[in-house]
Amino acid sequence: ICIYAVLRRNYMTKFQKFKIFIMTILIASLVCGMNFVMCRQAYSSDAVRVKNFYKLENNSLDMVMIGASTTFTNYSAPLAFKEFGYTSYSLGTNGAPMGLAKSMLIEVLKTQNPKVIIIDINGILYDDKFESKEGSLRAWIDNMPYSQNKIKTIQELVPEDDRLSYYVPFLKYHSNWAKFKDNVNASIDELTHHDDIHLSSMGIQGTAQITPQKSPIPIKTHTQERPMYRLSGQHLKELLDYCQNHGLKNILFTNMPRYYSKKMIPERERNNAAKALIHQYGYEYIDMDDYVDEIGLNPQTDFENQNHLNIYGQKKLTMYLGKRLNEKYHLSDTQHDEKIIQRYQQEVTAYEKIYKWADEQIRLGKKRRYNYKEVKEIIEKQEI
Repeated sequence: ICIYAVLRRNYMTKFQKFKIFIMTILIASLVCGMNFVMCRQAYSSDAVRVKNFYKLENNSLDMVMIGASTTFTNYSAPLAFKEFGYTSYSLGTNGAPMGLAKSMLIEVLKTQNPKVIIIDINGILYDDKFESKEGSLRAWIDNMPYSQNKIKTIQELVPEDDRLSYYVPFLKYHSNWAKFKDNVNASIDELTHHDDIHLSSMGIQGTAQITPQKSPIPIKTHTQERPMYRLSGQHLKELLDYCQNHGLKNILFTNMPRYYSKKMIPERERNNAAKALIHQYGYEYIDMDDYVDEIGLNPQTDFENQNHLNIYGQKKLTMYLGKRLNEKYHLSDTQHDEKIIQRYQQEVTAYEKIYKWADEQIRLGKKRRYNYKEVKEIIEKQEI
């Protein structure tokens, strides 16, 4: 605005105005370029998961699941394609608070028209402080492109004093100067291969381990409600209002399964309160805690920890949910072009390699995390 005001002054020559205009363009280009080069979350499956979503062909997804880590640790899109023939994507990030769900939904609707969008409500379990946790917010916000939705997301969720580094991310990633050359090379690779969807584009991530629970509390009949946390409950209501006001009929809410100890009872009760609110708005809600037996989950073998399934539990839940969704929404009836089919077949190969590797690690008694870096190495070295 200030520059524009200067340009409006009559005493400036056209050449001077032109120089200021060019300088403004150069500064803006430099800021955008530095953001692109420096805003790099090293070996982050979250970054891969979010950025590669924008590379997908328009209207190429039959189902999209959005939410936090349970969307990609508990469900496998490649396995669902292999077994049921429909395309899907887990657009989730680690620790995503409830406030991010609406932002994710808006981004999905920009380029995709899936038959069903699943919103996992794990975020209602996060307290008010977690709703503005920087690391959780940046996993999504810093990896989405600039848009009105991005600006609004920052304004709604980020404290006012902290917003500048979200608008200009390289102010936050100053430590990346030490890896400037690597970041430049990664940026060049991203630009020259912008239209490529590489193996592991699903952002596969998890931990190869079993955490058995000897005596989980039966939870299916526990219907008592507890008020949700103020902010996460407010954000869930805002999300429901958005869905209702925009006439979205293809929305399905889920709660992923856990095994419960006494200290986790409040989580179940907040989940019950969320379930009641969702039903008030007329949306379907699948509480996976109610279907543990149907899924076939074994608390001795199928969990990575109390809140996440391991590779065995993921397979069981994907088989259950995939069959249920396909029967109700006829997801596999869509005729996709050959390029999309080939890409998903590649993802199936990647998934099978990861599954074999994780199974081997568990059988050897090891506990190994696999993020983007490890996934790339496994895919390159592992034989099916």
